[in-house]
Amino acid sequence: MNFKNLSLIIVVATVVFSACKKDEPTTLAPGIVIPSNGTASGEQLRNFFQENQDNAVQSFVIDAVNPTTITGNLGTSLQFNANSFEDAAGNSITGNVTIELTEILGIKDMIFQNRQTVGNNNGSHFPLVSGGQFNIKASQNGNEVFLKPWNNYYVEVEAPNGVDPNMAVFYQDSPSADTMTWVQGDSTIVWGNNSGGYSTYFDSLNWVNLDYFMGQGTAQTGVNVTVPTGFDNTNCSVFVSFDGMNSISGIYNYANGMFNTGQYYTMPVGVDVHFIVMAFINNVPYAAIVPATISNNHSQIIPALTATTEAQLTMDIQNLP
Repeated sequence: MNFKNLSLIIVVATVVFSACKKDEPTTLAPGIVIPSNGTASGEQLRNFFQENQDNAVQSFVIDAVNPTTITGNLGTSLQFNANSFEDAAGNSITGNVTIELTEILGIKDMIFQNRQTVGNNNGSHFPLVSGGQFNIKASQNGNEVFLKPWNNYYVEVEAPNGVDPNMAVFYQDSPSADTMTWVQGDSTIVWGNNSGGYSTYFDSLNWVNLDYFMGQGTAQTGVNVTVPTGFDNTNCSVFVSFDGMNSISGIYNYANGMFNTGQYYTMPVGVDVHFIVMAFINNVPYAAIVPATISNNHSQIIPALTATTEAQLTMDIQNLP
């Protein structure tokens, strides 16, 4: 074969290979394939969280002048006193009041609704072990109403992992839902009841959490997480599930190609965890679930995300230790 013919074959082969390559998916890392006509979508991920948040809201109508008990689908019972609501101007509310309740008792719902359990302890942030998260809103004719000063309501909650005497009441601290943190109430007591759950009083509406701080008095460390190329804090979410504990921490800070817990957010050294990374590509969920033990200055590499379904991801999360 002469040189001219060989050159022609090489050119033709190059053109054919290039044409085929345009229709093939782009591989970002072993095990993950991004279709050539799509990339990870932050909007689709946010829509997923929002849809789960919206679907979790339960609505009840009560008479404000009478004592009333409502019970959520997951067993949470709220007992409101008579004449305990007022409007923004401080006027007592009579007539019907709409109560909206969200119950989050397990780690799957914490992840799917993007509601982490991290607490603010005098300016430092640590993971919390949760006995349940609740959002309680009250309104009349579409206008928000409030608890009167010095009023509260009695609550009974099913204990997700059995009654723990360390539980306390926490309220939402951060105004951002995506990076929600919690601060402990200063005058609340939580106790075990005869049904094997928790009893307490809430003196505030909106987001309330039963928790205690994880790993107090133990060595703490920051954590870095490197995700595959093509993913960052605009199009994927990173969570940490703590084995044997009802707790989810989100890792939101992002710099220099990796997620990190930041200067004021630490985790206990030596605890067993699973890193959970989620994204959406062409409306298909992609995920990675990677086990690890937190070491000092922990650095975790997520080698790949793979396509899954919401049902399969639900099962995978519910099967975590």
